[in-house]
Amino acid sequence: MKAGFLRWANSIHAHLLALALVVILTLTAFSLTLLLYFIPPERVPLSVYEIARIVHGQPLLRDEPVVHEVRQTAAPPASTDPAERLIAALLARRLSLLAADVRIRLDPGDRERIGQFVEEMQLYGPDGVADPFILGTFTAAIRQSDGEWRMITREARGGRSLWRLLGQYAFLVGILLVVPLSLWFSARLTRPIRAFAASAERMGAGREEQPIPLDGPSEIRLAAQSINEMQARIARYVRERTSVVGAIAHDLRTPLSRLHFHLTAAPAPVRIAAEEEIRQMEALIGTTLDFVDNENRPRLKEPLDLGLLVEGLVDDFADMGRDVTLTGAEPVIIAGDMILLKRLFTNLIDNAIKYGDRARVRVMRDEGRAIVTIEDDGPGMEQADIARAFEPFYRGEPSRNRSTGGVGLGLSIVQSAAQAHQGRVILARAPDGGLRAQVELPV
Repeated sequence: MKAGFLRWANSIHAHLLALALVVILTLTAFSLTLLLYFIPPERVPLSVYEIARIVHGQPLLRDEPVVHEVRQTAAPPASTDPAERLIAALLARRLSLLAADVRIRLDPGDRERIGQFVEEMQLYGPDGVADPFILGTFTAAIRQSDGEWRMITREARGGRSLWRLLGQYAFLVGILLVVPLSLWFSARLTRPIRAFAASAERMGAGREEQPIPLDGPSEIRLAAQSINEMQARIARYVRERTSVVGAIAHDLRTPLSRLHFHLTAAPAPVRIAAEEEIRQMEALIGTTLDFVDNENRPRLKEPLDLGLLVEGLVDDFADMGRDVTLTGAEPVIIAGDMILLKRLFTNLIDNAIKYGDRARVRVMRDEGRAIVTIEDDGPGMEQADIARAFEPFYRGEPSRNRSTGGVGLGLSIVQSAAQAHQGRVILARAPDGGLRAQVELPV
């Protein structure tokens, strides 16, 4: 029971549910904080009678409103608004002053309530009990006996008050609080998914050497464990297959040596033909052992100049009388295994000479990559053959005749060497005919 709950608690479903709950709790806490700490106290309406008591300095039954009082000699401008003139007249009557000695300034909301004021005067005015109330901010001006004006201002919550501003922008403020939290939570949730995807991609490209980390939600860990087990089975199968092929190739050398010994007494025509066959078998065995060594040997990478390496190989082929030209060789320093890289480019140049009569080689650097292109003048390859060209023991020429090609491991060795350097090999038909092999390696 406990183990099942722990697995569910670490699942993607539980993580998403936790994210939703955190968002809800954050917004709720934000709203409660506004209600308890930031909303200004409610400003109760004031009637004309209560305004008169404030002017006289008399207490009110409820909490005293916040008022500001100043004196000035200049008379405030007389109002032409009917609501302000009506309230000023009622206040003057309450204060037993002349109407000209009392003026009041209302906010727009109270000025728009003129209809309510008039209706109240019509209903309660004949009985002398009409007492309209003011909701918003107002300033009452009362002329004193010395000619100065006493200005009393009650400030209510206005259009730019804290509460109204927060009310207008509450959604935006909530988003500003929730979005960073959601980004952090989603990044934490998707980090193991991205790592899992990257590891699976490297494994699919043959570059994964370490198991996928068992990290993140339970679904990701379960998938990673399955991938690791599958990877281990595939690696074991490849090692066993490679070991079997290597053992067979190695053991064939002993009977071939005995055949050499027995052929010394054979007639010359028979000896020459048999020795040619033995030579071809030895070449096949050498290629197979190179393939096995390419798969199993440790990668010893060191800085080297790829341009110089390829130039040396071109010179070696030219010294053997092969038609190989170097059309360009930029100095490009990479971290590489010299033995693997020599096998890689030797096989490609040899294929170009064997199937295309000549090879044109170029080394250049482009956007953080070292690019080596090898072109020939042969018939090229069909697209179906290009798609399978890197499969071990696959040959585009299906007769398996040694006079028309090798054993089918040359391009497999090329691809394995390129992937060991986090690179790739692209085969395509050249625009002017023939085949173009392009090797891309990171710098």
